[in-house]
Amino acid sequence: MSDRKVFDRYASTYADTVNAAIGASGENADFFARLKALHVRRALGASAPRKILDFGCGVGTATHALAEVFPSTLIIGCDDSLESINAARRSAGTASDRLRFVIHGPGGLPLRDSSVDVAFASCVFHHIETSAQATWLGELRRVLRVGAPLFLFEHNPYNPLTLRVVRACPFDAGVKLLRPPCATRIIRSAGFRVGRPRYYFFFPHVLQRLRPAEAYMDWLPLGGQYYIVGWRES
Repeated sequence: MSDRKVFDRYASTYADTVNAAIGASGENADFFARLKALHVRRALGASAPRKILDFGCGVGTATHALAEVFPSTLIIGCDDSLESINAARRSAGTASDRLRFVIHGPGGLPLRDSSVDVAFASCVFHHIETSAQATWLGELRRVLRVGAPLFLFEHNPYNPLTLRVVRACPFDAGVKLLRPPCATRIIRSAGFRVGRPRYYFFFPHVLQRLRPAEAYMDWLPLGGQYYIVGWRES
């Protein structure tokens, strides 16, 4: 079964399935989506992007979080799961004027060259065949304007609790998580200038008072997830 068919199957129960898998963290899928969006906001500083692409958006959880954090930005969610896109469109609600959901096929993204200011991929690439990862990174590079950033978020395979979560999630069955050096290498191979991996989510909800310390710990490869920023140079 392809990933597209798997995610079609789970489109109506996606949030409940994820929340069941991450229960030990004390947080839910919306929390992690907003956390990623806030990392993007902090990294961009005062810049105000016109368009952000949420690649592999699924049912739109992170797309909505990006819309909340960037209230003047058009957020484009793109996925190859039609059922997920349909669910995302139904959930758009009052933010529908700033949210656009589109489906892509195997041939690439339905977007013009250099038409996006920021690209965002949330735990997507471990679902893409290794042989196709560089191809999709090339597509993201194509649609980004020169100098624009790609934010690639992934589960940290060095964290044992993350591995437990992945094993508990049915649509992650059989996936191979990307080690940060591997993710760095494929982003660079696609023509990006690449920053260092940054790790986050060290403390579950019961230890949330310690979370301010995470701002000084992003070099430590023990966080539950990590992200890498790549910039299109030409």
